[in-house]
Amino acid sequence: MAVWALRLGYVGLAVSAAGLIVMLSGFTPWVLAVGEIVWLVAAAGTVTGFLWARHGIPESPGYWSMRIMLIRDSIHARSPGSRSDQCGV
Repeated sequence: MAVWALRLGYVGLAVSAAGLIVMLSGFTPWVLAVGEIVWLVAAAGTVTGFLWARHGIPESPGYWSMRIMLIRDSIHARSPGSRSDQCGV
């Protein structure tokens, strides 16, 4: 959940940047507002997923190492066949 929310956050930041450019060009700031709303929702989803994952691990690693893993996993997509949590059926 946290990885997908972080990916959505990247999209929200890109839309916000485009909205800022549009707003500076003299148009209405609705694109910036949409990007910020998407980013805020993604931030809430990322924090929730991060805390759920940390709670679900018996010997959870430190916050910094989990944050680095989260960022790495959100940038480098894995193929569906290489996931370790799938059963061998």
